[in-house]
This record gives sequence, structure tokens and C-alpha cells, in this order.
Amino acid sequence: MKKMVKVLLIAVFVLTIIGLFWLALGIMLFSILCFISFRLLSQIKQPRVKKAIKNILIFTGILIVAISIKLFAFDIFRVPSSSMKNSLFPNDVIVVNKLKYGPRLPRSPFDIPLVNIGYYFNDNAKKRIKEYWWPYKRLSGMTSIKQGDVVVFNSLWEKDFVLVKRCVAISGDTLQIENGIVYINGKDFKIKNEKHKYKFEILNDKKTFRKTLNGQGLSHVNFMKSGSEHILKAKLSHNEVDVIKNLESVKNFQLVLDTFKPKQKLFAKLPNKKWTYDNMGPFIIPKKGLKIDLNYDNYLLYEQTINKFENANLKHIEGKFYIKGKTA
Repeated sequence: MKKMVKVLLIAVFVLTIIGLFWLALGIMLFSILCFISFRLLSQIKQPRVKKAIKNILIFTGILIVAISIKLFAFDIFRVPSSSMKNSLFPNDVIVVNKLKYGPRLPRSPFDIPLVNIGYYFNDNAKKRIKEYWWPYKRLSGMTSIKQGDVVVFNSLWEKDFVLVKRCVAISGDTLQIENGIVYINGKDFKIKNEKHKYKFEILNDKKTFRKTLNGQGLSHVNFMKSGSEHILKAKLSHNEVDVIKNLESVKNFQLVLDTFKPKQKLFAKLPNKKWTYDNMGPFIIPKKGLKIDLNYDNYLLYEQTINKFENANLKHIEGKFYIKGKTA
């Protein structure tokens, strides 16, 4: 018993030091409840009753631990798209460590495993299945998000749709994309296994070209025809580019960049600049306490973020800006 208490105290101390004081508190409370429950259980004289209550306590304890692990520590997700290809592939099953950044608390009863079963049978509750019932709150974690981290999060347009993406810029950074290269604070951001789309012409037929690639150890590379039998497109890594563009059977090797489309949806857009997925910015990622000039360009850049997350009701009418109906 003394050894168990000692181990528990060490675990609580370590968790507190690394910033998970809420987890340390939870483990302490759970341990105290278990101790009190089994102490009271020892007072029961009838063997059958004692055994039944003991089994109920053990089952309840396992249930609480299982739900808590899923909500606060680790969860399993499936990669929904090919956007992380070469690092993660579509339908890959991944385990997410929620302790790293701190777990987000449930925002509706439907987010709580097993507890949500009862709400599925309630018609009034089912009408609110896509709504958030409670405000956003997150417990402390071991660290904060850093550049290069792969993160899992819910999309803004659909509550239960999960996205898996790599973080390239954090709040306060200046982001720019120039000819497909990402620059953060003026420095290019290199991503392992990064791929770009290229177009090139081959001097022989596709079958012969494929044999040449197999001989170079590039049998995994996929190609698409581009209007002609001898013009191919492919998404290639830096190493693959170095090999293919230097082949004697390849000419007119060039990077394919996204072109400007007036109706294209971008997360940042200005009407007087022809931004695309491959050429965008520079602009600052919003940060708490950041002060920016209230001009029309910044209004267009940040209006959606400010109104959605700050509930400021920012508007631009006939050359004037209004916040919650008052001139700003």
C-alpha cells in the first residue's frame, strides 16, 4: 500500500511539473474515490452482496478510465484525404496524443462516448446534434503548437469533419507563398517529402520511359497525360525532380503553378491582387494583442476571422468601418 501511494505521489508530481496539473488532480481524486469505495465495501458482511457491489465498482471504474482516456489523453482518427500524402495516406488510422497541446473539453453530450447513446434516443436532443451546446474550453498541455507539427482538428464548416494538416505558420508569423514555395518571416519553410506538380515532354513512348524510371528506382511515381501522349504531369519530390529532369529522354521540364481564378476560394484574398494557391501574401497570421491598421485591405483579410471568433460584428459601409454598430 505504501509503495502504491509513493508511486502515485511521484506520478502526480511529474504530471504537475510538465503542465498537466489537471490530470494529476484527476488521478488523485479517482484514487481517493477508489480507496473510500473499497474501504466501505470491506464493511459489508454478506459475501454475495459484497461480490456484486465489487464487480459493479470495478466495471464502473474501467468505464470511467476508458472514457477519460478517449476524451482527455488519446484518440483514434482516420486520415480523410490525400493532402498529406507521403507523410500520411488516405484512410490511414492514426493515434492522436491529446496531452501534447491539452485536450479540448466536450462541447455537447454527443461528444462523450457511451453517455451520448441516451441522447440519440431523445428527439429534442437529436435536433441539436450538429450544434455546440457549451463554450470552447481547452485544458493545459505539455507544449504549444510549433511549425512543422501535424495537427488534427475539426473543420469550420462541418462540426464532425476532421482535418489532418501540417502547421507551417503560427500566430504572429508573416506568411507568404511565392511560386509554390512557403516563406515564414522571410525564410523558406522546408517540408520533408514535400511535392510539387511538374510538366515535361518525353522523347520516347510512355512504356519505354516507365522502364527507364524503374531502372532509376522510381517505379512508384504516378504520371498523368496532359493533352498529348508525350507530355506528362506528375507530383514529384525534390529527389525525384533531380533524377527525372536530368534524363536524356526528358525535355521542357517545368513547374506547374496554380493560375489566378476570380471566383477561387482562398483563406486569404484581396480583390486588387491576383493571389492563388501558389502565390499569396505576405500577411500576418492573427495573434492575441496584435494591432493592425484599420484599412480596407486588412478589413478584407481579417473580417471573417474577427467576426467569427471575436463576435465583433465588423462592417465596412461606404468607406467607413463599424464595430457593433459604432464607427471605428
